[in-house]
Amino acid sequence: AASGENKEDDANGNAADKDAEKKSPKDYLTYEDFIFFMLSEEDKANEISVRYWFTCIDVDGDGMLNNMEMRSFYALQQHRMQQLGHEYIPFEDMLCQMIDMIKPKNEEFIIVEDFLQEECAPVSGALFDALFNLNKYLQFEQRDPFQERQKREDEYESDWDRFACMDYNRLAMEEEAREEDAMEIDWVTVDDEDEDAEDFNLGLGGSSEAPF
Repeated sequence: AASGENKEDDANGNAADKDAEKKSPKDYLTYEDFIFFMLSEEDKANEISVRYWFTCIDVDGDGMLNNMEMRSFYALQQHRMQQLGHEYIPFEDMLCQMIDMIKPKNEEFIIVEDFLQEECAPVSGALFDALFNLNKYLQFEQRDPFQERQKREDEYESDWDRFACMDYNRLAMEEEAREEDAMEIDWVTVDDEDEDAEDFNLGLGGSSEAPF
């Protein structure tokens, strides 16, 4: 089962393994890699995910996210906004909104500890979505305050639990719909066979009397 423990084990791998991967980079994802990525993508509020996405943005590896690094990633999202006909959101507006939510100690850059503040946890993923996932960022921009309150008060302990439950229900409904369609096809086939048999009998005269 995919769990936060698996992610932590993955993230805390020994230095020798990491060095080996750097020397011979993989051009594919293993199952463990995929699970780690899915957990990081769907639950950006936990520390392992925060550190993963932070490292992706921290291109120069100095432990600080500066405007230049964030702007380079956001440029691709702006290009996609224009291509898809969405309202264009300038980088300065996006960054100002994120700074207001994250409240970093120094507004010139953001460090990973800024994301890990307790009050920042519910919105820590918003910046990562703005830089990597346009669909989720636009959903965040157009969010319904009432639905957000319901989300905070629901039974799920994490965004991953919520995603897993909703996706499982979606797949179950799709499977049920396929089974219903298959049953309808079976009934249509039976009806067609009955009609063919009736037509065949009529072709023989449609009568039980002897022909002579």
